[in-house]
Amino acid sequence: MKIVTCICLRVCCRVQNMARNLAAGATSPLCRCKRRAVSLLCAAVGFLPLFGFAGCQKLPPDIEIKVEATPTPYPTGMTKDEVEGMDQKERFSQVLLRIGDLEIGYDEVVLYMQSTKEEVETLYGKEIWDYVLDEEGTTYAQMLKKELLTQITYTKIVCAQAGSLGISLTEDERMNVDEYTDNYMANFSSDELAYYGISRELVWGIYADNLLATKIYESLTLNVNTDVSDEEARHPVLWYIFIAKYALAEDGAHVALDEEGLQNVRERAERVSQEAQEVTDFYGYARENTDDTDEIEIIIGRGEMYEELEKIAFGLRQGETSGLIETEDGYFILHCANYMDEDATDMAKTRIILERQEHAFSDNYAVWEAKTDVWVDMALWDAIDMTGEKCE
Repeated sequence: MKIVTCICLRVCCRVQNMARNLAAGATSPLCRCKRRAVSLLCAAVGFLPLFGFAGCQKLPPDIEIKVEATPTPYPTGMTKDEVEGMDQKERFSQVLLRIGDLEIGYDEVVLYMQSTKEEVETLYGKEIWDYVLDEEGTTYAQMLKKELLTQITYTKIVCAQAGSLGISLTEDERMNVDEYTDNYMANFSSDELAYYGISRELVWGIYADNLLATKIYESLTLNVNTDVSDEEARHPVLWYIFIAKYALAEDGAHVALDEEGLQNVRERAERVSQEAQEVTDFYGYARENTDDTDEIEIIIGRGEMYEELEKIAFGLRQGETSGLIETEDGYFILHCANYMDEDATDMAKTRIILERQEHAFSDNYAVWEAKTDVWVDMALWDAIDMTGEKCE
């Protein structure tokens, strides 16, 4: 039986997105940065609920607070030989992390990792662990271990503030945690619980931590302004023509043009711009004349385009075509196909509210983090292998 019985793991959502986009990375020449959807190694973290709460318990938004876990190795940590000489019971009883005054056991960290591991393997196969992410040779398994450490640390630091904030679980919430824990434990035989090192106390604590972290987040973001105007969130639908100031080599690299080549490009761009003002089918004309063969239509918001393009794009009326716009990479002609895409605009409003909540919460978190020492037993940490059958 798999350890994953009901996952609503926020980090899993994030690593799933990473895995879906391992091969992605193309950018539109219209945009100043890679699309949000192809962000590979974003530093965002959220609370880390290991198991789904019954009835779709509300969880905190997928906030993007920049957090980088920088734990310090124990001054008197274990040696590799000592760890390798332990049996499972002894190893699972060790303290792996110290976050402020809190001690986090090896067993708790392994349970988080095992759940994430099986969720990822179900979606993408075991080959994902050896995928190299960067020039330094970081594998997906190494990245995910680091991400999980960051998020466990984050959740524990937040929960540690409950006393000073006067926030605790109510009796009803504690009874709910009891129920969630009982339902989870019922999925395993006694042999399976021993095999994975799962105890009722451990599962109860994970549920309680994440419910408490949710309450703390909500209490500190309760009064955030949720009024977002259509104009602030507006996402127009644009059709565009791009004429590049460079040539492409066989491997896709940009090749600089000489002065004559740049002059020819300029003349072509001016001709296309004039013709674009007269056509009745801008989309069809763009398909035949653009150098960006991958994309003609784009739905885009403020802050996602080059500055010189954004001002013009958001000033177009529906059905209006811009003049010729020059950028460092080439020339653009924009056409406003839809003044405001309602679905994209509604999504942007939600994102703007979440960003406001993020800022409200991150100010508090930065203070807590600065006052909290984080220690890790590196020998125990290195012993956790996400590529085997079990994370131990």
